[in-house]
Amino acid sequence: MALHFLTSSEQTIDVVSTCDNSVKIDESKYFDYLNTGDISLLELKDDATIFKLKPLTPEDRENAEIAAGALTRSELGRFLFVNSPNDEKEKAIYHHALNEDERKAYSEYAAYIGRVTIEMIKKSLVEINGESASFDMIQSIRPDRDRLQTITELSIHVQRISLIGDLGK
Repeated sequence: MALHFLTSSEQTIDVVSTCDNSVKIDESKYFDYLNTGDISLLELKDDATIFKLKPLTPEDRENAEIAAGALTRSELGRFLFVNSPNDEKEKAIYHHALNEDERKAYSEYAAYIGRVTIEMIKKSLVEINGESASFDMIQSIRPDRDRLQTITELSIHVQRISLIGDLGK
């Protein structure tokens, strides 16, 4: 079948954060894991932290964007953000060349994207280690680099399971 259908938002998947000390992953399999969510690519100790996520419906995603400020976001910022180079040095030069209003619009849009990420995780997160979970629990992860990596990876998993059918899972 060539068409992919929306998965049920009642289904859930288990994922881990690769920065968890109880998770071992071969560096060459890192992107495969993020693209597939296939936990068999990992070596997990018994105490690995398991996050249970559910796919978001189109309405859930739209509500997350609205809660993050979609109705007031800067369209100039979106344009500048989307058209910025991927290369870090080129991006720095690009950003430096922006005038003050453009920099403000760019940074406001980048902050909006961060808020969307948080809202989507809030709506998708079901459990952590078998217990009801909230985003505040993720915010308490330390050190900060592990918290940020966990948020980034959870966001990738939420997008993957919410935007493609079972075939891509």
